[in-house]
Amino acid sequence: MKQIKLFCGIEGGGTKTSLSIIDEYGNLLAELKGGPSNPWLFHGEDGFKIVAKNLSEMIQEGLHHVTCRSLLGEGIYKLESVTCCLSGTGTKLARERLLSEFNNIHVNYKVFITNDSLSTIFTAFENGGIVLISGTGSNCVLVNPLNNNIHSIDDIETQCSGGWGNLLGDEGSAFWISTQLIKNIIKQNDNFLKVYDQEEFNQFKEIILEHFEIKSLREILPIFYEHRRIDKIASLTEKLAQVAQSSLNTKKALLDLFDQAGYELAKHVVSLQPKIEQSLYDANGLSIVCTGSVFKSWNLLKSGFIRGLQTQNEIRKFHLVKIQDNNSSIGACILSAKLCSFQIDFDLNRHLSILDVINI
Repeated sequence: MKQIKLFCGIEGGGTKTSLSIIDEYGNLLAELKGGPSNPWLFHGEDGFKIVAKNLSEMIQEGLHHVTCRSLLGEGIYKLESVTCCLSGTGTKLARERLLSEFNNIHVNYKVFITNDSLSTIFTAFENGGIVLISGTGSNCVLVNPLNNNIHSIDDIETQCSGGWGNLLGDEGSAFWISTQLIKNIIKQNDNFLKVYDQEEFNQFKEIILEHFEIKSLREILPIFYEHRRIDKIASLTEKLAQVAQSSLNTKKALLDLFDQAGYELAKHVVSLQPKIEQSLYDANGLSIVCTGSVFKSWNLLKSGFIRGLQTQNEIRKFHLVKIQDNNSSIGACILSAKLCSFQIDFDLNRHLSILDVINI
């Protein structure tokens, strides 16, 4: 009896991991959720060994789900390949190190490892596109249309703007928004900047103290310099967005901050414009998939984003989409099949919704 090919895709980062398994006919057979899978975040431990072990166990659990629900028996399926799209694997050294740990486990399927941006692109677009990321950090990645003969991750050429981390970049990200606000309050507290609205200053200072569970601004130092709690710092942005949404006409400084974040994110796109191939443009203009927690506050970002797009005059129309449920592991599955020279007919539109259409 002919075996049915399976392709597994994994998308993961610093807080959670998603896994999907599809068959060669485009049927979604299993979905799982797991913990973090960025190998650099397991302080004091070998994160690469831990991530390889956790993911291999997750894959086995996914396969168990597939066979348990099948009337055809376990032997009818064959897992061809797994593509892991993970944050923290942007360098060749990191990819090779994680792949080596998979090989030590002696898995009986092909394993491909790449960064998390590719899973989002292939969830949203059939053959290349642009992803704009603004979560804890920020990045914009372009993949121009591919030919049909890709056999390794190295065959996929990417162009990036951003992705330099919080010390060198991450403009427009949650971490950036939080630190801009914190630095502003510290400067007002130290009289480097004049306090124009004492009530607003007191409110933001209290939000900071409460968020970090500290009693004075000085106590924030270990959080930034000793413990480097990046996720905790970034998560302050969600509270700031709630304040901004509830006072759209009164908190001008906060609204200006989100406006500037939108501008910074648009500049990521603008910087890649000279490298975008003409075939990525269609009747909708240029389509961009936007992902990350900061885009939940799109209404606060939009005016600055448009202002940023207006710094170029080549592209006049933009079609912004987002992935429903923020699950990009489907794209990793499709990429997994492509890397095995197998084309799957899969309706990507059912996983997408429109964020906005912009004409400038």
